[in-house]
Amino acid sequence: MANISYTKLTDKKKKKILADYIERENYCEVARLNNVTEACVRKIVKNWGDDEVKKLFEQKKEENTLSTLDYMQTQHEAKKRILDKILKAIEEKSENIDMFTNIKDLATAYGIIVDKELKALEVKNSSNNAQELSKLDELLTEIKNNANK
Repeated sequence: MANISYTKLTDKKKKKILADYIERENYCEVARLNNVTEACVRKIVKNWGDDEVKKLFEQKKEENTLSTLDYMQTQHEAKKRILDKILKAIEEKSENIDMFTNIKDLATAYGIIVDKELKALEVKNSSNNAQELSKLDELLTEIKNNANK
């Protein structure tokens, strides 16, 4: 089947191609998915404007981050079980050090879990702070409006 040319695409199809590009960040993959050329995908992305595309990328990135954080919250008990196993393995290895013990790998795994948990808390707190600042801004605007009446 021949690829559809740029001029024959509807606005709806162009928006779908842009959305697919935002999701996948790969011109060739989006072209194959939508039966258009790679050049067509590039033209759609370019015509949309760099600022708009960057804004959409940032929105998608934030959505993905929040989705991952939500999922991580649901996995709290599983994370605790895994962490308990890792800590136990590190403790056992440290008590029975031999030439086959690779405590470095266990310590790295432990560090990754702790780092990711701290990063998740940091992102969650910054998101909460942004919401609180937005609410505070709305309250200040309301107070100013009431004062001017």
